Amino acid sequence: MTEPERAEQVVLAYLAQVGDAAYGRLSHRQRARFIGDLRGRINAACAAANARSPERVRRILREFGDPEDVVLRACRQGPGMADEQVVDGAALGDGADGGDEGEGESEGRGWAGSERPMPAHRVHRDPPPWRGGPDRSWLRGASGARGDADAGSSRATGPGPIDVARRYPAEALTIGIYLISGIIGGIVFLWLLGAVLAVLSRVWSRVDRWVAVVVPVAATVGGMALWQGEAPYVDQFIMASLLDTGVIGLRVAAVACGLYFALRLMRLVRRAEVGGAGRARSE
Repeated sequence: MTEPERAEQVVLAYLAQVGDAAYGRLSHRQRARFIGDLRGRINAACAAANARSPERVRRILREFGDPEDVVLRACRQGPGMADEQVVDGAALGDGADGGDEGEGESEGRGWAGSERPMPAHRVHRDPPPWRGGPDRSWLRGASGARGDADAGSSRATGPGPIDVARRYPAEALTIGIYLISGIIGGIVFLWLLGAVLAVLSRVWSRVDRWVAVVVPVAATVGGMALWQGEAPYVDQFIMASLLDTGVIGLRVAAVACGLYFALRLMRLVRRAEVGGAGRARSE
């Protein structure tokens, strides 16, 4: 990615933060026009300063101020924020179009230039997931919820499967291999690949590694022992019993191992999150 492209990413990230701060304070139309006007001002400032690198763009954005302050300043100067009006120069406090007069009037006029008083606080509404808000679906768990950084958050219900898979891709692949090989009988012996991954992993404990190898083998042998058929030779007996009842025991064991490792991995992630929250509180 080139420097101008990275600089553009910095501007887009800043505008996204402004949009999140404006959510719930401004109507959809106001917010769109406000952000469009703000982007035009930022582009003009960058062009005037010949800012093409991310560092210089960040310096210019610092002059515009914190996104929350930019929105609050625009809301206080309500006359320029009417529902059908484009945000004027006074919204950003640059003194254009009688900014001083608007500043004085806005203190008494209230929200968006109306006569009703400005609310002391706004009702908090999280932005939608596609705008950086929390994703409370069961696949995402609590990691997408706002306020997870606070150790005492009442919404923290643990990580979701997607979060766990992103943190531990090899271990998630191991779980998938065990479950798929157990569900689809034609590829049941694929569990050997899962066992190799489990043994090589540094996440699983020694007991977990033993479970990954011993449980499928023991279940297979147990299934073969239950075979009621007959065969004239030992090798034929082993093969027939393996393909008949041994495979059934192996499939059951593979599914059981997959579920066992899934629970173990979720527990490990929760334990790591609790430990990290404890360290954050102590600091």
